[in-house]
Amino acid sequence: MGVLATTMIRLTTRIIALVILGVLITVPSWAQEIHRTFDVKSGSRLELDLETGGDITIKGWDRNQVDITVTIEGRDKDDVTVDINENSRGVEISTEFDRRRARADVNMIIRVPRKFDLELSTTGGDVEIEDVDGKIEGSSMGGDISLAGLSGHIEFTTMGGDISLTNSQIDGSLHTMGGNVDITDVVGTVQGTTMGGDVTYDNVKSGSANSKDEVKISTMGGNVTVDEALFGADLHTMGGDIEVRKAGKYVKATTMGGDVVVHAIDGWIEANTMGGDMEVTMVGGTDGDRHVQLESMGGTVVLTVPAGLSMEFDVEINLSKNEDDSDYTIISDFDVNVSTSSSGSGRWKGSRTIKGTGSVNGGRNVIKIRTTNGDIKILRAR
Repeated sequence: MGVLATTMIRLTTRIIALVILGVLITVPSWAQEIHRTFDVKSGSRLELDLETGGDITIKGWDRNQVDITVTIEGRDKDDVTVDINENSRGVEISTEFDRRRARADVNMIIRVPRKFDLELSTTGGDVEIEDVDGKIEGSSMGGDISLAGLSGHIEFTTMGGDISLTNSQIDGSLHTMGGNVDITDVVGTVQGTTMGGDVTYDNVKSGSANSKDEVKISTMGGNVTVDEALFGADLHTMGGDIEVRKAGKYVKATTMGGDVVVHAIDGWIEANTMGGDMEVTMVGGTDGDRHVQLESMGGTVVLTVPAGLSMEFDVEINLSKNEDDSDYTIISDFDVNVSTSSSGSGRWKGSRTIKGTGSVNGGRNVIKIRTTNGDIKILRAR
């Protein structure tokens, strides 16, 4: 055999070996799959306790069956134990690793009767629940929660992910330690809280004429947006803007560092911000409690009120030592007496205050406004 032929054989052998190696590298290990189906009664319960974590999808359907598909992939898939059992309450599923530091992806797709209770506990992974009517309780150590088409009552918490609830008729609460909460197209009273994200209520309405629960939102570091709060709103954020499009009865709003905007409040309002502008429009009639208490540590405050409102004005602009009082004003469509006072005199002259006082239509509702280094405007609704 010649040198050329020998070289060609060696080259061909190497190419074949590389192709085989490439195939071995690119072909994944086969996933382990478990499939179980149980006949159940509508209104029973599904319990999940997943120490392995993993993504979970649960959807309601028009069968009195629970259908479970578990897929296990990864290096240590054989070190995963999955227990699926039927009991007097319904069906329970649990997973765990047989040894420490094992790694595998454990994912579940589950179908349940539309009317069914759920109790979930997982150490991590995304959760998706759709078209279920019942009592839904859940906690996750880290993952997004996507909820849609739900009815009944819900209590769900995740330690590190976003929560979205859409197209549902449900009451309850949703909490995340490090993500956003979005509640959209919901009928019911759902309290959303987060330690580090935005909270948004869009087209959220009370569940019945007898339900008079307030909208209560708290976040440690994000914006709060409320589309409608007919029976009052209690809103708090440590570092973001607050916006309310429509509210009844009252609004209580506090932010440590953002603007406060209330487009329509048919009732009273108390709001404060450590560093932002405030804009509030009062709508409806003039009867009932209509007091106003607005405070900003550094911004412009604009208040619009009905023409015939009975008001007692207590308005102040506090100026820092180096600020010129001619740069800030109290502007009012109503009769307000404006005066300026200073602390100290001469070289010891300190801070100054621009004050506005007065009474219209009997002075029944106190209008108290405070700001620092900002304008105050009190406008009559057109």
